[in-house]
Amino acid sequence: MVKIDVNIVNSILSAVKNSFKVITNLDLKIEKPKVIKEIEKEYDVVTNIGFTGVLEGNIVYSFSQEVALALVSDMMQGMMEVKELDDMAISAIGELGNMVSGSIATYLEQLGYLISVTPPSILRGKIVKVSVRGTILLFPIYVSEKNEMDLYFVFKEKK
Repeated sequence: MVKIDVNIVNSILSAVKNSFKVITNLDLKIEKPKVIKEIEKEYDVVTNIGFTGVLEGNIVYSFSQEVALALVSDMMQGMMEVKELDDMAISAIGELGNMVSGSIATYLEQLGYLISVTPPSILRGKIVKVSVRGTILLFPIYVSEKNEMDLYFVFKEKK
């Protein structure tokens, strides 16, 4: 069993909740995170952001196309409803991941875990299967009443 600093988990939870509130005006419910062996679910849209530093790995945001569209619409704060995953919507999904990941990096830095994040990569398709290496923390996120999005914090501590 991998031992994980609870402060890392709490920092990620706080960063995600606070960032989403500011960016989308949504109050997320996040289930208790859990360590998993591999990412088994398949998704329509995946944003991957790497990070290096004291910890290295990836932050992976995964959702259905419907949730991606709803989140981008929420980011527009009522100015427009987004109905297709065009270039603007994909760019917004990447920026959402970028802003949340930046917030996670800031929270972790306050604990002494200095990391730098990479620009986002957005993958989309009928079914995207994600494969990663390292300790995988799954944060199931509820945008409404059902689990609509998953955040994976995948990391290795540098020796």
